[in-house]
Amino acid sequence: MSERSKQPLVETGIVVIILIWASIWGTMYWNRSLALGRRPFFYQSYLEPAVMVACGRGFVIAQPQVPAMTRFLNEQAPEFNCADIPPDIHVVDEGLSQGSARYMMTAIGLTWRVVGVAWDRLGPLAGILFGVTIAAAYGIFRLGMGCVLASLCAWALSMSTLHLANLPHLRDYSKAPFTLLLVFLLGLLVTLRPSWKRVLAIAAAYGVVTGIGYGFRSDVFIGVPIFCAAAFLFIDAGRLWQRLAFGAAAVLVFLSTFAVSGWPVIQAVNKAWGCEWHTTLLGLSDEFTQELRLESAPYEFLRVKLDDFAYVTSTSFAARVDPNVRHIEYCSASYDRVTRSYMLAAVWRAPADIIVRAYASVLQMVQLPLRWRMPPMEHSAVGFYNARKAVTTWAMDAGLFLVLGAVFVVMAVNFRLGLFLMCFILYFGGFPAVQFANRHYFDLEFMTWWAFGFLAQALVATAVALVRAKGRRWPALAAWRRAAVTLTTCVVLLWVALWGARWYQRRSIEPFMQQYLAAPRDVIATEAGTDTLQRITPASTVRTDPETAGLLEVDVDESRCAPDQTIKFVYAPERRFFGRTIALHGQPASREPTHIFMPVYGMFQGVDVGAAPAGCLAGVYRVRDPRQFTLMPEVILRPGWAGRPLHQYLDGWGIEPPPE
Repeated sequence: MSERSKQPLVETGIVVIILIWASIWGTMYWNRSLALGRRPFFYQSYLEPAVMVACGRGFVIAQPQVPAMTRFLNEQAPEFNCADIPPDIHVVDEGLSQGSARYMMTAIGLTWRVVGVAWDRLGPLAGILFGVTIAAAYGIFRLGMGCVLASLCAWALSMSTLHLANLPHLRDYSKAPFTLLLVFLLGLLVTLRPSWKRVLAIAAAYGVVTGIGYGFRSDVFIGVPIFCAAAFLFIDAGRLWQRLAFGAAAVLVFLSTFAVSGWPVIQAVNKAWGCEWHTTLLGLSDEFTQELRLESAPYEFLRVKLDDFAYVTSTSFAARVDPNVRHIEYCSASYDRVTRSYMLAAVWRAPADIIVRAYASVLQMVQLPLRWRMPPMEHSAVGFYNARKAVTTWAMDAGLFLVLGAVFVVMAVNFRLGLFLMCFILYFGGFPAVQFANRHYFDLEFMTWWAFGFLAQALVATAVALVRAKGRRWPALAAWRRAAVTLTTCVVLLWVALWGARWYQRRSIEPFMQQYLAAPRDVIATEAGTDTLQRITPASTVRTDPETAGLLEVDVDESRCAPDQTIKFVYAPERRFFGRTIALHGQPASREPTHIFMPVYGMFQGVDVGAAPAGCLAGVYRVRDPRQFTLMPEVILRPGWAGRPLHQYLDGWGIEPPPE
């Protein structure tokens, strides 16, 4: 057998070994994590169809729910006996909200059918998902390096604290194997020489993986736009008409196989709708702004990452836009339209914030391997993690330069692939800004490992060539120059886009702030309540649906406030998370008041200024006609606000790690 014919067998053997080893390691980690008392969360209360599948009843739910099932789903019982389901129980299979995760729940159900229905017996499923993820990562790494370095990078990814920390949470982790398989197929599409058989086979596989993955987690939909773009722009076809022909055929085959493989899920989503725009709206919250290492602007369109807060904010917006709007069901089709309208209105008002959030996300993504340094479990490979921490502390900002270096080298060697790689990093790196939580982006850590392995492979190959005195063929100087010019041009264009958006945004936001300040208002006589709370009588005692938002203005003379003074907007206990605490800076050099504009909703109780010195609270007002503001952000205008940035901006480079 020739060396060339042995290569596929060797590669297959390596993949099988990695798959088996990683599956065993993932299962062991999942079981050990539970043994240590860590409680995974994957919306266990919704898993009734999975239990029914395990018990041979199909993808259904019982009406009414079996009491023993209720105890199990609420984790009041560690296991469930299928004999507790009465044989004549009434079940339904239409309109299930769980239909959007049908394949994930079926996988859980089939696992339970083999090992028994119990929360602590899902380790094998977690292990298989982990094993496929690491094996797919090896395939991705092989697109830029030899099998030795690819294996080492796959092993490093399998030991990642970030990666392992997300493994127990099956619902969120389940997208990882599908995302990485899609990336591997995408890499094959743009690196292999195209033929009709090859392109259509890759497109068909891409559609099947997307369709099945969509039934586990809708996040895999991220792979759809970039596949369509790559099919038309980056296939290695010589002539334009050939590239267009390959692209059209690939997209058609992809969409067909996706529709077939994902049809049950697509039907369920179309019937039950979803909360995609709601999720996007939550991504604007202050929690994610801080995670992105961004400095906040003087306004916030959605401060709290809270479903109820997003619902009230967006539906009251809908009522201001159209006073004839009636009740809007949560996560219904009408709610999807409302949250989309609110989100697009915010984007139209502040586009620069959306752009800088995407840029900040890219900067965070390329730093992932350098951030998560501590062992995922105590006494687990402590020496390895100590060494890792020492290296990453020394080179904590290296991720950005590794990725830029890899793009630069690839672009010099193959301009087409360099452009694709740059677009890939900007797209996949910027997408997590939609909702910047590690459960949404942990699967993207492979990007920087790939850049590291690729550059290491290039250095090794160069060193070997020098030792053997054969020399190494490097691209011509013109290719390096073109790569440098292209990268520089891209960076300049990104900055031009951001600054252009900021120029527009200032002319959009500043008049909006002036409109707030000029709005007719009425003085509110506050009434002393318990402790230091200044009670405010609601504008209306009648609850509306959608809920009506009032708009308060609280003026504070910070020059008369204590240095550590705060002001709190207080709600009843049922809505305590709607409240806000604002730290006052205490500016003795300015007697101009700070204007705080706060939309308030039902159960608002008043303003708490604590033990504020006399004159600190300068006045409380109610805007007479809040309906004049369709968008009603929370706003803090401190003295000199007009001369400060009216947009979000990066904290330093934006790549420094947060304090541990």
